Amino acid sequence: MGEYIESFTDEQKRVLLSLIAIEKVTTLKMHRVFKDLNGIEKILDLSIPELSVYFGDNAEEIYTKLHNNMDFDFESYFEFYNVNYMFCDDVHYPKELFRVYDYPYVIFYRGNKDLLLFRRKISIVGSRNNTSYSKEALDSIVPYLVMNNFVIVSGLAIGVDSLAHEGALKSKGYTIGVIAHGHNIIYPEQSYKLYKELERNHLIISEYFPTSPIRKYKFLERNRLVAGLSCALLVTEAAKRSGTQRTVDFALDVGSDVFCLPGKFGDKMSYSMNEYIKEGAILVNKLEDFGNELGF
Repeated sequence: MGEYIESFTDEQKRVLLSLIAIEKVTTLKMHRVFKDLNGIEKILDLSIPELSVYFGDNAEEIYTKLHNNMDFDFESYFEFYNVNYMFCDDVHYPKELFRVYDYPYVIFYRGNKDLLLFRRKISIVGSRNNTSYSKEALDSIVPYLVMNNFVIVSGLAIGVDSLAHEGALKSKGYTIGVIAHGHNIIYPEQSYKLYKELERNHLIISEYFPTSPIRKYKFLERNRLVAGLSCALLVTEAAKRSGTQRTVDFALDVGSDVFCLPGKFGDKMSYSMNEYIKEGAILVNKLEDFGNELGF
């Protein structure tokens, strides 16, 4: 598992924050630019035409905002929104994320950052429109995983995500929520109490600035972090076409074990599960299957 070898300079940190603060600059684009330039601060020397190679018609706007942001009072901004952050050279930055090609340069968080240091983390995902099958299974699986010192990771969405987080809380375990927007937004609104509990006693992380709005593409970006943060992924239910499929793809890309609950023949919420199992995912038939595969 990799790690960021060099420590960032103060100027490099300011460049990173200044870029991430621009809504039209994605983490993937930043990786491409820095790789080509062989350095972070060198982007400040690029002209608008040179920036357009990477950002197209947005180059002029990005050029202006980048240079203006270099003088911005970030410390007061984050203090106002009560959000902490860490760069990828920080000791608390999860080394598992370096398996992701476009890992975030900065993680913004509320809560207990020490949870990121746990070696045993497992991500649990599934449909927002889950059936009782997911709830009944997770009522057994989550306490078992917590008993074996796993931190439960999920995306704080309704459905299976919420069941996973709530199961960890009921089992007196720890859980990490990964959100697809800034910390100043709670989505969905019905998860308000869950958000606040995680902020107080657990952890919520994001790769977006506190005021970053909800955008559809960010949920896909979030899914790669849910998959990359853990040593394994459990999928309970998912429709044929869903974001869960991409989360599974991300987990396989970084070499994580993928566990699936077997489903009934013809059940639309189990179709994807059975297909994943056919393609090599680990079928969960009993609780001990987790220990047999993960070595505990």
